[in-house]
Amino acid sequence: MIMDSNEPKDNVLFGENIDKSLYEDSMIETVKKMKSQNKSVYDLKSAEKEMEPKPDKYIFITIYSMHASIVIVDKELFDTLFFEPTWGQMIEGAQLSLNENSEAIRRLATTTPLQQYHITLDDDGRYILARNMYYIPWLMKSRSFYVGETAMAYLYLQMLSLQVLPRKYRLLLDDCLEFAKRFAHEVARRENGVRETEIQVLFRTLKVSEHYSMGTVEQKSRNNQLSGLTAALSYFTSFKLERFVTIIIVLAALAVYMYYTSSETH
Repeated sequence: MIMDSNEPKDNVLFGENIDKSLYEDSMIETVKKMKSQNKSVYDLKSAEKEMEPKPDKYIFITIYSMHASIVIVDKELFDTLFFEPTWGQMIEGAQLSLNENSEAIRRLATTTPLQQYHITLDDDGRYILARNMYYIPWLMKSRSFYVGETAMAYLYLQMLSLQVLPRKYRLLLDDCLEFAKRFAHEVARRENGVRETEIQVLFRTLKVSEHYSMGTVEQKSRNNQLSGLTAALSYFTSFKLERFVTIIIVLAALAVYMYYTSSETH
């Protein structure tokens, strides 16, 4: 079939193999049109019009259970519970603490939701662009990198999560971290005035620090069980008790798999 040369390619290759059913069709069509014109959500007059007078949300790239996502936290909430972060700061959730004696603090931490945007797998093993809600105790179990503040309304942040989707999700090139980095890049550049060199330095830090804990294990294990194990072994080189227990479980599972595989061949 010959395509009309004037037809935007994004109509065909806009997140082609990613389920976007959690987003309204009208929103998806708007983003398609916007991308075909090489524009960003930040170029929309409606987005600018509906922005808050001052930034009221923090944006983080958050790593939880070897999976990267964008997490949006109410600015006043985070400042009240913890501190005002600096751009690019790595925040170890386990090192954050709440005043457990304050009923007001506990209520804030468990009633004001955080929003998460990420590409993950659904129950049928298909890629899906998902958005979830969590609370501060979940963030305290994660490692986060602060990538800027935003005044943009949530509606347009959802559109931004669509905008930064690759044309076609390819595991080896477009893992969950790459999606989060694309989102963070737009926020850092368009709203926070961060220089490109600074953004790339942070992204290199992310790539190095999370290389085995997320990217390599997630990518290789789905393609080859043994190479995935090799990557996992590299990650577990730095000893921690929970990592030691996990590697024992992995080795046991591999032994069972190899035993049944060899049994079936005889």
